[in-house]
Amino acid sequence: MTKSSKSSSHNGRPVPEMAAGDAENRVGPGRPPKEHQFKPGQSGNPNGAKPKPRSILMSFKKLFEDALNRKVTLANAEKRSALTKFEIGMEQLANQFAKGDRHARREVFAIADKLGVDLLADQKKNYENAFASNHQAILNAYVRRQYDMFLRREAEMAPPELLDDDADDRKGS
Repeated sequence: MTKSSKSSSHNGRPVPEMAAGDAENRVGPGRPPKEHQFKPGQSGNPNGAKPKPRSILMSFKKLFEDALNRKVTLANAEKRSALTKFEIGMEQLANQFAKGDRHARREVFAIADKLGVDLLADQKKNYENAFASNHQAILNAYVRRQYDMFLRREAEMAPPELLDDDADDRKGS
């Protein structure tokens, strides 16, 4: 089959050549008629998308923040003080931690790690005083004794029945 300059073939069928005006009015897949095409400056969906329902997460977050920030008046023997529920909760967590509650200890360490709080900041001076020079000398002597004991240990031998002392067997291999 030969190609002519006036028509091209598509799937073996000749396609007629269109005039310049006909190309603008062509209708087919992806080419709706002119009267149904969007006008310049007109959006594809004039009514817009339906608004999404508000997330319950945002309202829950707001309720949670409000509940934690609500002030409560506490009456001590000496005075009355107004604290937020969050402050009271942190105080209770610290009290449970001080009593040795393992769950509180885990939470305190997790919170301190996230916030970058050094839990041993006040204890560093105590550690320095505990390891004064005379205490350090005692520790050094103890470590030296332990190390010397480790070096003096004799090598442990296997029982004689497990030892292979036949030189003849080794030469034959």
